[in-house]
Amino acid sequence: MRGRIKYDVMNAQELELMKNRIEDLLSIRGIEVDHPELVAELAAAGAEVNGHNVKFSKALIKKALASVPAEFTLKSPSGERDLKFPNPTGDFYVRTNTGAMNYLDTKNDSHYITLDEVAEWTQLINSMENIDYCTLPSTSGEEVPVDAIDVYTLAQVLKHSKKHIWIQPYETDNVQQLIEIAAAAVGGLDELRKNPIVSFISCGVPVLIWKRMDAEVLYRCAKAGVPVQPCSLPTAGANTPVTAQGTALVACAEVMAMIIMIQLIGPGTPVIATTLLFSMDMMTTYTLQSNTEITMARLMCMQLFEQGYNIRAHSYGTGTDSLILDEQNFIERTSLIHMMAMSDASVLGGAGQLETAKTISPLQLIIDNEIFGTAHRLRQGLVVDDETLAYQELIDEVDKAGFIVSDHTMRHFTEPHRPRLFNRDGMAKWEQNGKKTLLDLATERYEELVKSPVKVDLSAERIQAIDAALEKAHKALVK
Repeated sequence: MRGRIKYDVMNAQELELMKNRIEDLLSIRGIEVDHPELVAELAAAGAEVNGHNVKFSKALIKKALASVPAEFTLKSPSGERDLKFPNPTGDFYVRTNTGAMNYLDTKNDSHYITLDEVAEWTQLINSMENIDYCTLPSTSGEEVPVDAIDVYTLAQVLKHSKKHIWIQPYETDNVQQLIEIAAAAVGGLDELRKNPIVSFISCGVPVLIWKRMDAEVLYRCAKAGVPVQPCSLPTAGANTPVTAQGTALVACAEVMAMIIMIQLIGPGTPVIATTLLFSMDMMTTYTLQSNTEITMARLMCMQLFEQGYNIRAHSYGTGTDSLILDEQNFIERTSLIHMMAMSDASVLGGAGQLETAKTISPLQLIIDNEIFGTAHRLRQGLVVDDETLAYQELIDEVDKAGFIVSDHTMRHFTEPHRPRLFNRDGMAKWEQNGKKTLLDLATERYEELVKSPVKVDLSAERIQAIDAALEKAHKALVK
């Protein structure tokens, strides 16, 4: 049996306290929801409603959580990278960063993202063996209508992605249009329910309050049977308690509230609890992603949902507060990846991002693919038995001849993880090969991939359906 290293921040008593406090918040304080249709259905399902305020009794919470599916699959447009939950191997899945506006290209030029770069980014993701699904960047409003940035970006990604797609809507009216564009790619709304190639994010901001757009995501997705990754985006010291623990409590309560709402109006809708925590630097007031304490709070959230409720959970697995691909960047993101890989998380996000998730970089995406490869290997752990201990060889004194030619070495020498872009040679060969740095090698890899992009095999009929749905959305949304 393979053993693995695992970080549990809370002991059993602390975990139970967190669960109780979350359920107390939702039953005593409740939440605020600005969505009359959703509120009416919650009231009909047994919630206590007073205007926009909605409270869930502990009995109702228990009933809602019983509807969360224990197993589900996020489908891929190609059918080649479907994601089963729980992961049959016990490993985590990886997604890219969502909503970034800036593109840091290989010439170190940062600019707003174009539709061509959305296509390039999506095709790069297709090539990354350690990246499992893609999220939408934010195409420049100088290139597509500002009212429809998300729908234009989704249409572009659907034409190029072989992997599952995570959608962040930008406007209330856009939610249904996004669902219909995704449905056009698979042959209709009924097919999308059976073959969910997309999932949505919904967020509560401010604390325990849902504006109409985010409530609309919950409502429309639950009705359509589209998976949701309900998300909390708290900032410790700004809109949530300054302590990492207090921020974790708020984040988990918000995500739990969304899961309850989804299950009450769309029982069985797949959900992944998504807590994307930040903190405010109290000296500069700058929002940080890679603060040490907030990373531990993310570990708390993963433990709370995965162990406490047996609900699949998702958080940042990589990221940095640095603006460029410098030493701070690599220290922060590698520390964060390795910490989160040791959690129970089912999904780790943020691949390819810089500047606290505001910027994406193709070189960083390629390097993150390497770092996540190492993290996957750490997550797998080690089998300890007589074979891996080489016990019999030691008894037989094979070591007198050295292990380099032993049968045991021949059986196992391919097992150590070997990152593609990392140096494994000495100084002489490194100098002979041009003294290439990691960034040099990542740039070479980028140039190889863009010359031979991995494209999705989408029929002309499906492309026409996507374009027709996009045209319909344009007419409905663009003023």
